[in-house]
Amino acid sequence: MFAVIIVVVGGAFLLHWLAGVAVVVLLIGYGYYSNRPMLYSMRANAAFMQGQEDKALALLEKTAALPNAGAQVLAHYGYLLLRKGELTRSEQVFRDGLTKAKRREDEMQIKINLSTVYWLQNRREEALTLLQAIFNKFKNTMVYGNLGYLKLLSGQHEEALAFNLEAYDYNSEDQTIRDNLAQTYYMLGRYEDAEKLYEQVVAKSPKFAEPYYYYARTLLQLGKVEEAREQCEAASGRPAALIPSTSTEEVRQLAAELDAMPARGEGETE
Repeated sequence: MFAVIIVVVGGAFLLHWLAGVAVVVLLIGYGYYSNRPMLYSMRANAAFMQGQEDKALALLEKTAALPNAGAQVLAHYGYLLLRKGELTRSEQVFRDGLTKAKRREDEMQIKINLSTVYWLQNRREEALTLLQAIFNKFKNTMVYGNLGYLKLLSGQHEEALAFNLEAYDYNSEDQTIRDNLAQTYYMLGRYEDAEKLYEQVVAKSPKFAEPYYYYARTLLQLGKVEEAREQCEAASGRPAALIPSTSTEEVRQLAAELDAMPARGEGETE
């Protein structure tokens, strides 16, 4: 293709220098037009990385409206809409993205995000069914992490334990998988097992409140009040996950419960 362009440009310049300039201008214009989705996406990614989500969303909205916008652009746009809580628009963008998805990875990513939309819309069976269908065809760390989390939140803790143990065997280094298994242990009252995993999870400084909150709950069950206070304080300074398993109010209630307990050594008699 590059060789053809060289021949065309060279031939135009041989014909007349103005013809050559005209061809170059046309090629530059065509290149810009055909690559607008990529250029807008690059600008949107830069804005997102700088924490400018509204700017990134506006750029991706413009990009998604282009006729040659691909599945990856729509996946990113739908995800930002999802983060903003615009679930109906997000669902439609993801559905549009599926019609353009040519790679299995793009299809999988869009369907995982679509399952999150379903869950937040209280269409939980649909969310689990969609993720399970992905898992039956394609297993990787992301699918294990997302499906394991939804199984945990569905309240079927024994089933979640079996799945999250399988996920841990698949990739014991992944933070989401570790966190899922630790929270499952907590829910089942296996506090020593949960503590060991949570030590590894919080060592990586997760950005969401859930790991710190459930680690604090675990430590409290083990009688380690001071350590529980530290983890609860860490939870109070962080946002909940996109699909939350706790709330700001629950973190506050735990903090109040811990504050009401005597500090180490208080109330003890010789």
